[in-house]
Amino acid sequence: MNVIDSLTELNFEVLSKEEKREMLIQIRDEIDSIDDSLAELLNYRAAKYEILSTLKQQLHLNNYSPQREKEIIERIGNSNKSNLSSKDLMQIFERIIDVSRAIQKRVRNKN
Repeated sequence: MNVIDSLTELNFEVLSKEEKREMLIQIRDEIDSIDDSLAELLNYRAAKYEILSTLKQQLHLNNYSPQREKEIIERIGNSNKSNLSSKDLMQIFERIIDVSRAIQKRVRNKN
């Protein structure tokens, strides 16, 4: 049993109101930490896309690569082993890819 399973199988009925409040605060703090980590990783990914865009420009390659985007979405969907549905996770990555395309466009327009 993993941590997520143990949390979802927790019997909340046996907890006092105070224990529930403490758990709520703790979980919110953990989510804030996860959000901070996600933001850091997304910024790191964005920096990589800036480099990628410059390389593509110097190699006279098109920014838009539908096959590559399809591969990313499929890989993420196929490797999903979480509480999110594969569809949900793929939608999140579709949005990340949209933003990545915008980053590449900005870099191209700057150069």
